[in-house]
Amino acid sequence: MAFLIVFQQSVLPLFIIIGVALVYHRFFKPDIREITSLTLTVLAPVFVFDAIVRHNINLAALKTPFTFMVILTALLLLLAYFAGRLLQLQEDDRISFTLACSMINIGNFGLPLIYFTYGEQAVSYSVVYFVAFNFVLSTIAIYLSSNSSGFKKIMQDLIRMPLFHAFFLAMIVVQLSVPLPGFVLKSIGLIGQATIPLLIFILGLQLANSRFQSKFLKIIAAAVAIRLLISPAISYPLLEMLNVSGLELKVATLQTSAPSALLPLMYAIKFNRSPDLLASIILATTVLSSISLTGLIQWIG
Repeated sequence: MAFLIVFQQSVLPLFIIIGVALVYHRFFKPDIREITSLTLTVLAPVFVFDAIVRHNINLAALKTPFTFMVILTALLLLLAYFAGRLLQLQEDDRISFTLACSMINIGNFGLPLIYFTYGEQAVSYSVVYFVAFNFVLSTIAIYLSSNSSGFKKIMQDLIRMPLFHAFFLAMIVVQLSVPLPGFVLKSIGLIGQATIPLLIFILGLQLANSRFQSKFLKIIAAAVAIRLLISPAISYPLLEMLNVSGLELKVATLQTSAPSALLPLMYAIKFNRSPDLLASIILATTVLSSISLTGLIQWIG
């Protein structure tokens, strides 16, 4: 009974929105790229700026999340590498498998999950970890997919992202204690409120184009085990070692136990890195996360 209550309060709202998006996609066939572009270039940056300024998040608060991001990502990459060797995967399959295991849907899925589970009080923590893990999605994920993009090109792509412009602008405002007019805070707050439901709606639209292929069953099972079971088992003690506790510990553990990220699928399609395999893993981890995340929420409290 407790499991069902947790599922209803924290996880079910996400899947209801995903379901609405699937129905909408079925009848209206929207341009997903336009909606995604609007979210990534306007809504998400405004949301990050608003959360950082509203909760007065300074540079000192970023040290632990970035340290955690580096260590966890490195461990997941190593784990995926050795698992790929054991599975005897070819290069393209191995790259998609590695991306699925190490890149986390910390935005479209993680942010709404934290909001539904812990409420407004947890937003400041979730935004910091969201920003931290977006660095790997914008750098390592591109590097693994292309296998040719140089460091300079990757950093140029990163610098062009509005999300990071918003992040650094917010850091300047907080560090220098720049006062913002009330009407500005109200405006960006209203825009920011639209971000969380739209992120999960976009996830549903993108999943509508994903298909599960049973021929990849063994690879998918290994990816599901790493992303949904082993990753949380690593995250929780690692965060404790970094002296993270309380609500932040719960937020970071839960947010980094989300399904495989969607953004690497765009890279896999562009560079022809077994996109069918990656799409199947994303779909499987998203569906099965309804069980794993409910159990994790119940366990960490």
